[in-house]
Amino acid sequence: MNIEGQITQLLELSKAIVSATRLEQLGTLLVDRIIQIFKAKKISLMLLDKEKKDLFIWAASGLPEEVKKVKVEYGQMFSGWVAKEGEPLLVKNVDSEFPRFSQAKLGRYKSKSFLIAPLKDKDKTFGVINITERRDSEVFTEEDLKLILLISPLVVSQIEKIQLSEQVENLSNLDSLTGLFNHRYFQEHLSQEIDRAQRYRRPLGLIMLDIDDFQEYNENHGYAMGDRVLVQMADILKNNLRKVDIASRYAGEEFVIIIPDTRKKQAAIVAEKLRDKVASAVFVEKRDSSLGMVRLTVSVGVSEYDVRSNKDEFIRQVKQAIQEAKEKGKNRVCIYK
Repeated sequence: MNIEGQITQLLELSKAIVSATRLEQLGTLLVDRIIQIFKAKKISLMLLDKEKKDLFIWAASGLPEEVKKVKVEYGQMFSGWVAKEGEPLLVKNVDSEFPRFSQAKLGRYKSKSFLIAPLKDKDKTFGVINITERRDSEVFTEEDLKLILLISPLVVSQIEKIQLSEQVENLSNLDSLTGLFNHRYFQEHLSQEIDRAQRYRRPLGLIMLDIDDFQEYNENHGYAMGDRVLVQMADILKNNLRKVDIASRYAGEEFVIIIPDTRKKQAAIVAEKLRDKVASAVFVEKRDSSLGMVRLTVSVGVSEYDVRSNKDEFIRQVKQAIQEAKEKGKNRVCIYK
C-alpha cells in the first residue's frame, strides 16, 4: 500500500477511534485497522497499570494466548523502555542494532524489524503500541513511524474520554451513603444475569438481607447513627463476597446480592456466613450499656432463579423468604421453597 492509501485508511481509523465508547471496543478496532495499514502480522496494545509498575496487554492479534498474559516491567525490555522514556523505537534489524539482546526472547519473531510507539499525552504515558512482522517481509520505515505517531495522541485522547465516562457512569451506579451499587443498577444487572442464566443454562442465586428492628434503632440512637450502621453493613458485605457477586443497597435497611453461577444451597451458605458476621459485629458504643456496645441482626432470604419465572417473581420470592425469617423470630436465613 502506498503512502496515499495509508493516509486514507488513517483518516478512516481516526473517525472510528472517536466513535468508540468502551476500551474493549477501541482496542479491537485499533488492532484490526493497524494490521491493515502497516501490513503487520502481529500487534499488541499495552497499557500501564495504576501503579505504573507493569505494562499489560490490552488488545492484540497474532500472539499466542500465553504471550497475551505476559506483563512487561516498566523500563524493561523494548516496550518498557518506550513507556518510560516516552520515545518511539524503530528497529530495522534487531540483530545488528541490538547484537547482545537475548535471542531466546526474539526467537518467536520471524522478522527482525519492529516498531513501538508510546501512547502519551504531554508528560503522561498510558502505554505503547507494538507492531511486528510485516507480511511482505519488508522493514518498517520512518514513514511508518510518522503515521503511528499521528495515531497515538488521538488514541490517548479517546482513552481519557472513555475512562472519564466510565468513572461518571460508575458514580451514577453507586449508593452515595454505602458505596454499594444502587437500586437502579441492581435492577439492570439482574436482568443481564437472568439473560445469561437462560442463555447458558447456568444457576443464579439471590440473597436479600433486612436489618432487624432498624426503625427502633433509629428512634433510640438517631438517624446519623443509623447511617453509620448502614455503612458498616455495607463493609461487611464487601469483605465477605466474591468479586463476581454484586451487592447493592435495595432500599432503606435492605441489601441484595446477586450470586452468579450459584445454587440456592450454596447461596444459603454465603447468606449464613453474612448473618453470622452481622450478629457478631459491634456497631456502635452505647454509653448506658454495661457492655458498652450494640448488637444487631439481620433476617435473610435466599432464592434461586427459575426459568419459568421472570425478574419480578424472582425478587418477590426472595422477599417472601425474608418474611418467613421475620415470622420465625428474625436473625436467621430462610430459603424460598
